[in-house]
Amino acid sequence: MKVIIKKNEIQNGILLGLKSLKNMLRVVAFLLITVILLHTWVIWFIPKHHDGNRIMETFYAQPENSIDVLVVGSSHTFIDVNTGMLWENYGIPSFVIGGSLQPFWNSYYFIKEAMNYQQPQLIVLEAFACDVDFDYGEEGMVINNVSGMRMNMNKLEAIRASVTDVDGIIDFSLLFRQYHTRYDELTIDDVAPEYADPVRFENNKGFYDYLGTYPITRPVCDMDDEVVPMPNKEEYYYRLIIEYCQEQGIPLMIMVSPDGAYNPLSRGHYNYAREIAEEYGVEFVDYNEYYDEIGLNFETDFGDIGHLNYLGNRKFTSVLGEHLVDQYGLTDRRSDTSGLYDSWHENYLYLEERVDNYLLSQTEDLDEYIQRMNDLSDNYEIIIYLSEYRYVTEEMRRYLGLYSITATRPFDSRRYLINGNITTTLVADDYGLYYEEYLGDHHLSVSVEGICFDNTFVDESYYTGVCIVVIDRHNQRVADSVVIDSDMVYRYEAES
Repeated sequence: MKVIIKKNEIQNGILLGLKSLKNMLRVVAFLLITVILLHTWVIWFIPKHHDGNRIMETFYAQPENSIDVLVVGSSHTFIDVNTGMLWENYGIPSFVIGGSLQPFWNSYYFIKEAMNYQQPQLIVLEAFACDVDFDYGEEGMVINNVSGMRMNMNKLEAIRASVTDVDGIIDFSLLFRQYHTRYDELTIDDVAPEYADPVRFENNKGFYDYLGTYPITRPVCDMDDEVVPMPNKEEYYYRLIIEYCQEQGIPLMIMVSPDGAYNPLSRGHYNYAREIAEEYGVEFVDYNEYYDEIGLNFETDFGDIGHLNYLGNRKFTSVLGEHLVDQYGLTDRRSDTSGLYDSWHENYLYLEERVDNYLLSQTEDLDEYIQRMNDLSDNYEIIIYLSEYRYVTEEMRRYLGLYSITATRPFDSRRYLINGNITTTLVADDYGLYYEEYLGDHHLSVSVEGICFDNTFVDESYYTGVCIVVIDRHNQRVADSVVIDSDMVYRYEAES
C-alpha cells in the first residue's frame, strides 16, 4: 500500500517543529536570564560579613595550589592567626577559612571544598567547637558559614548538617526569604567590594585583626587532666575531619588559641579532644597552656574577652609560626620569583599599614604624633599647609625644618608634599589646583578650597596652625587628618 504525504502536511510539520524549537529556545533563554538575575541577587543582597561568606569568596580567587597552610575554624582563626606575619617572618603562604562559632560540621565541609582548589602542606584545625554545645546553629551563624560557598554538593551537605528540615535546606540554599528586602541597606561594599577596599579585596588571606583594646583578667584555670566529652555531633565531625585529612595524606595540627574566657569546663572539653587526636596520632596543642611563653599581656593584648587584638595576635602568631616551621618542615617561599606569592607580601603591607593608620589616628600627644610621622614608610604621603605661622609650636617648627619648610610667613599660601625624605613645594595653577593624583580608582586633589578625597573634604581650613593630611598610598585611603595648634593635635572627622 503506497502512502502519499501531501506537500501541505510536510510544510505544516516543519512549521510546527520550528514553532516548538522557538518555544524551547524562549524557555531556555528565560531560565538563563532567571539564573543570571538570581546569581546577581545573591552577590548583591547577601550581607558581606567578613567571617564565612566573604572569606570563602576571596578563597576562590587564590591561585591554584598556592596555599601551604590552611587554617580552619571559628572566629579565633581569622582574628588570632595573622597571615601577614606568617608570610613576612617565615615565608608561609597561609589562608584562613572560618566563621563565627563555626561547628566542626562546617569546618569539615570547608576543608572538603578547599581541597577542590588547593593541596596544602598542612591543615591547622582550630578547636573552639569542642566547647560549643548545639546540634543546629541559629540563622545568622548558618548563613555566615554556608553562604560564601559555591553551589555544589559540599554546600548542600553543609546546609543539611546545619538545619533540621527540608524547608531549611531550601531556604539556606537560596537565601531569598532572609534578604530579598535589603534594598535600602545596599552599600558600595555589596555591589563593588573591589572599590570599597580594593587592596584588602585583592590580597585578602582571610585574616582581619581587632584594632581596639579590651583589658581582661588572666583566666584562672587549673591545668588538670579532667576529661569532659564534647557533644556527640561535634565529636562525629571532629573524627571525620581527622580521618579525611589522613585519607588525603595531608598532615593535620589541632590547636586551641589563647582565650580570655578559658575555664575548667572548656579545659575538660579540650582534654577530650586531645585524647581523640592522640588516638589518631595527630598533634594537639592548647596554647592556653603557654601564656607566658607567648608573652601575653592581658591588659593590652585582647580585643574582647575571647579574641586577641593587633598586639596579641602578632605575639601568638610568632610562636605558632616557629612551631609550624620546626615541626612540619614547611618551605620558605619568600625567595620565590614566579609571582605566585606576591599577594601575600601585599597582604602583609596592608595589615601593617592598617595598624599604623589606627595608631596614628589615636595619637593626641604632639611629640608622639611627630615620631609616628617620622616612622611612616615610603608608602605614605604627607600634605602640609600653614594657616597661621604664629600658632606653630617649637616642636612642630623643628619637624618642619627637617623637611626645609620654614614657618616664618604671616600667611603661607603654599602646600607642601612630603614623601620619604623628599619635600615638594606645591604652587596653585590658574584654577587654584595645587596637586592631584589617582590611587587606584580613588581621586585625591589639593586645591585652594581644601584637600579632597573621592569628593569628600578631609581637612578643616579654618583652624589656625599646621594642617596635616596623611595619605596611605598602598591602602588607598586617608590615614589621618589633623590640625596642630599650641601643643594640641585636633582631629578632623570628615563628613561624607
